[in-house]
Amino acid sequence: MPKDDALPPSGGTLSASGAASAGGTDPMAPFQARSAALKTKLDALPVKTRLSDVRDAAENVETSANRVADLANKARELGYAWEKDLEPRCLDYRRRWQDLKPQVMAAIEKESAALSNRVTQVTYQGNYALSHATTPANADKELSDGEKAVNALTNDAEAAAKTIRGMFDKFQTDLNALETHLDTIQKMLERAQQSKIAWLPGEAVVGVVPAKWDRSGDDDAQGYLYLTDLRLVFEQDEEIATKKVFFIATEKKRVQQVALKAQVGEIENTQASKRGVFGNEDHLDFTFGGSASVRSAHFHINGQDANEWQGMVQRVKTGGMESTRVTALSDAEKQRLKNAPTKCPSCASPLNAPILRGQTEIKCPACGTVTRF
Repeated sequence: MPKDDALPPSGGTLSASGAASAGGTDPMAPFQARSAALKTKLDALPVKTRLSDVRDAAENVETSANRVADLANKARELGYAWEKDLEPRCLDYRRRWQDLKPQVMAAIEKESAALSNRVTQVTYQGNYALSHATTPANADKELSDGEKAVNALTNDAEAAAKTIRGMFDKFQTDLNALETHLDTIQKMLERAQQSKIAWLPGEAVVGVVPAKWDRSGDDDAQGYLYLTDLRLVFEQDEEIATKKVFFIATEKKRVQQVALKAQVGEIENTQASKRGVFGNEDHLDFTFGGSASVRSAHFHINGQDANEWQGMVQRVKTGGMESTRVTALSDAEKQRLKNAPTKCPSCASPLNAPILRGQTEIKCPACGTVTRF
């Protein structure tokens, strides 16, 4: 009788799953991720070959091309006085898309039909690979064959989508920029309507931006900075603590009031700057002359570019905005402003302050007499 240690092992060799359950490493483990990735790509083929992303993009262009005209009309209803070519530009985008859309849709249908004709065969190849990649000996070859077929169709679908997107990509980018611009205008004018600023006759808003007037520290006023064709106005609009317990506000009140206003002609200089650790904070410094209530003001603005604001202020000061106004100054209004008094009727002192659109009176800096014109 042979010794115990000489007996051959019973039960034959362990299978791959048996080896894994016995505590060994599953030899199919390296192929599981590849199988899962192949299955994911197989499932995505119907959507890929239908070019669904490009179809969705074309539908979005259609929506935006129709929406911009409505946004332009809304801006006019809210009193937007600038960009006299705004409505024609919006209508032109809609017309151009009506011309371009048939070409885009025809390309989508042609390419998606050709790609879809290959789906059945490629799906069979992929599923065959998944069902036959069962042992370490054949898994690599079977998966490679399936991956090759699926990847080829996927790549062709992506290439077709890229080519078709190229037909209207620039158009969509420009259209989206216009739509964003119109959304910004609407929010700006709605914000102006919610303010408590006493707007002057004919005064037209040019820009509005959330801002903090940096003056003394943590309690600096926060609100909105407004630029019109006549004035720069900062309106404080915030909740402030009226009672604190251990530095925690327990009672608050809403404060909404004009904290600074200056005529455009009183703005002597505007300087934009980028600050903060990463240089991503936008700041504006103003210096004022004339009868302005302050000589300088520093604002930290939020969500808009300070350099754009500096340029906007300059255009208003130099009259560069007037060429874009929807309704230009009438000859009568021009004559009225031209005939504004230049000398005080009470003390004969010169009235050198700039006369602005909508202005109906002027105050003598010497004696305080107010003269209407």
